This record gives sequence, structure tokens and C-alpha cells, in this order.
Amino acid sequence: MNNAILFFYNINVQNLKRINNKYHFKYLNDNYVIYPYERSIEEVVDIYILNNELLNSGLPGYEIIVTNNKDIVFLYEDNNYILMKYPNINNRIITYQDITKFNYEINRNIPKLDKSNWPIIWGNKIDFIEYQFNQMKSKYPLIDTYIDYYIGLWENAISYFNNNVSFKQKKYICHIRVSTNTDLYDFLNPLNFVVDYKERDIGEYIKSFVVKSNYSYSQIDNYLIGITRDSAILLISRILFPSYFFDTYEEIIVDKKDEYSLLDIVNKNEAILSSLNHIFNKLESLNIPYIEWIKKD
Repeated sequence: MNNAILFFYNINVQNLKRINNKYHFKYLNDNYVIYPYERSIEEVVDIYILNNELLNSGLPGYEIIVTNNKDIVFLYEDNNYILMKYPNINNRIITYQDITKFNYEINRNIPKLDKSNWPIIWGNKIDFIEYQFNQMKSKYPLIDTYIDYYIGLWENAISYFNNNVSFKQKKYICHIRVSTNTDLYDFLNPLNFVVDYKERDIGEYIKSFVVKSNYSYSQIDNYLIGITRDSAILLISRILFPSYFFDTYEEIIVDKKDEYSLLDIVNKNEAILSSLNHIFNKLESLNIPYIEWIKKD
């Protein structure tokens, strides 16, 4: 990798450290990291432009460094990589307030990064997972026990969105995933950026909060202060979408994680539904359409 950095960036690195699958070094008193670029190559230009807009707005973040030939990624041993300068921050675990304060509104069309058409994206993903798992379900009996139920939840999320979302919402820089374990370095990393409704990040954080933490309804109430009816409908759709199950599913199928790690997720399902029921009750004055099998007195 030292020779690649010299060739592509004309930087002679003396202190390169490999940590997991990333390379770190210091140059002229700045800290740099080389990430594997694992997203679609078609997205990389928009990620670069979006990240520059974010930096120019004054928000902290990584700076993507282009090669001597003005390329955003470079090829090394048949893999694409991207060089970035670290933001000048003290790293820590993010809070809910970090998510709500990270407000960079998108006022133009960026179709390659836009993930806001939830019903289409979710529907296509369901079709893929059903086809994929049908080829291998004999290898994963535990997943086979639960997957139909969670596909049903997913389809409920699609129906709720289709039946109730007839309004336009602003779009923002969001993230592929945020959770209660996300740190600031990951949160500000442009390789995690997508364009979506703000409720994407908020909903994913709340689900993670319920699944991974000892939570209380009063804490969830703090996340609902000042919420509008339209925003609440999007938030409920997002919480109902069982990303926590299918993220773990992919870790098992792709990354060969122990299948029984799924039980930690399954055991928290009732907590997710109870939290949704609490949100329905808490926001009753907004006249939000409810889901009969979830909402209770």
C-alpha cells in the first residue's frame, strides 16, 4: 500500500498502520485513513460532491482526497480504495441530539443516493431475500423459523406507508444505518451517507435504542417532542420496518455470523411492538392512522 499511496498521491508514507481492513497514516500533522470502497462505483461522484457541500456549509466531516489524476477512488490489488483526511474532532459515541442537529437539507435531485422511495426499495429487497433464502433455507433452520413473520412486518411497513403518505417531506443527508453504538467518526464518514427523510436516522436510532439498551417510555417521549403528524407517520413506517432482523440476517448469510445471534433480536420483538403502541398512544392527539393489531389501550 505504501507504493500505491506514493503513486496515486505523491505522498511518501513512513508510518502506515493497517487496522482491520483500513490503513491509517499521518502526513504534515494531519491524520489520514484509506477505506475500502464497497459501495456502487456509480455513487462515488455524488458522494464526493455531497461531502464537499457538507464541508463548505461549515459542518465537520472527512475530506475526500482525489488522486493525482483527479480520481476519487484508486485500485489496489483488485479492490477500490478511497483516501480521506480525518475530521478534527474528539471521537465519542453519538447521541440522539447529534442526529437531530445533523441537518443538511438536499434541495436538488441526487437519484443515485436517494433512498426515500421506501415502498419500492423495500419491495425489491423482499423479493431478493425471498429468492435468496429459498436457495439455502435448509442450512439455516433458525432463520427459517422466523423469516416469514419478519417479512410480514416488512410488508406491513410498506402498506402503512402507501396508505398514509400522500405528502412531500424535505430530504436530508442521512446514513445507511445509525445505532446507539455508532461513533462520530462513522457518523461523519461520507461512505455512510445516503439521501432520505430525516425519519430514517431517527427511526433506526430508536429501534437500536429499544433492541440494544435498557430503555424507558419517558426516554422515547423525549424523541417525540414537537413532532408533526406527517413526520410521525414516516417515523412509524420506519420503526415498523424490521431492519434489525434483516441486518442480522445479512451478517449471518454474508459474514458467516453465528445463526443463533438472531435470538437476541427475536427476543426484543415484543419491545419494538410495545414501543410502537406507546408512540400511537402518546401521539393520539395528532390523529395518526393506527395499526389495529399493534395499538392497544
